[in-house]
Amino acid sequence: MDDEYINIGRWFSILHRRSQLFVVEACEQLHLTYSECVMLIRLYDAEGSKQDDLASMLFLDKAVVTRTMNLLQEKGLVERKRDEHDRRVRRVYLTEYGRQQHIYLRNVIQRWVDFLAGGMDPEQVKTIIHGFHTLADSASRVDLHQLARDIPATPTTDGLVEQEGVFDDDKK
Repeated sequence: MDDEYINIGRWFSILHRRSQLFVVEACEQLHLTYSECVMLIRLYDAEGSKQDDLASMLFLDKAVVTRTMNLLQEKGLVERKRDEHDRRVRRVYLTEYGRQQHIYLRNVIQRWVDFLAGGMDPEQVKTIIHGFHTLADSASRVDLHQLARDIPATPTTDGLVEQEGVFDDDKK
């Protein structure tokens, strides 16, 4: 089942890249990049957040969030205001024009998910959604540095490292 591990990475990559391409195509009329779309969607649920908090929520570098916010501000979709209690903090708010794009951007994501799940029964979709939530939760909590250091380095006769994994039940 070692091929399944390799394929999972490939499948995630395909889904991620094709999702990005779809969102960019669908948002072309708004002149939005994928990152800008993701940032706006997060802002709909977290308006008034600090830029640093948005970076943490999205697992992005603070500099990336700053650049994206600059572009969104230039496009008239967001505004940044100094915090009333701490003048060093800048909070991000949607402009009226930014709020008007909410339904369209949610529909973009819904359209893509509906397409991907087309032909699947509702229970399969629920299982996949739950699985992705679990995977994302695990990925967001892990110490990547430590996990990468803990990879066994003892090769087997075929050059692969033997360890227990998700697909081991298939070998029994």
